[in-house]
Amino acid sequence: MFCFRKKFHLLVVCTANRTRSAYFEGYLRNYLKKYRPEALKKLKISSAGTRAVSGGRVNDVVALIAHKNGFSLREHTASPLTAKTVKAADLILVMEQVHKDQMLKKFPEAEEKVFRLMEYGWQGDEEPEKLDVPDPTGKNADDFREFINTAHAEADRLLHELVHREII
Repeated sequence: MFCFRKKFHLLVVCTANRTRSAYFEGYLRNYLKKYRPEALKKLKISSAGTRAVSGGRVNDVVALIAHKNGFSLREHTASPLTAKTVKAADLILVMEQVHKDQMLKKFPEAEEKVFRLMEYGWQGDEEPEKLDVPDPTGKNADDFREFINTAHAEADRLLHELVHREII
């Protein structure tokens, strides 16, 4: 008899699902494909936006950055956050406290599985507002560079945390 274990579903959330969550989802999937392909058998990664318009295209700047980092976001289309996606997720990582607040107001049953990206498994003593990942959309190159550096560092930290918790 075969025993199939459900994949752990990680949902990444930002506002429009066109910049931060789209990039983080793509980067994380690409990283796992290259360095830990066996983890993709245990982990499903998706993204959504608290104010996303279904079908919206990814931000042009972040698409170019993704391409320069060896992966494509060309096929990504924005997905709005729904009750179904919230229910299906095992862990929901949001970019800012405002996203967490919006989610918990609309989906209070998700309280145990919603964290800011930089808050999940965090061992530091940073001020709470410093745990937000600011939106670089419409800002300058330095803001995008800071976002990308944060996304890469947080992906690495998150993967270590998921290994530590024996999720992947």
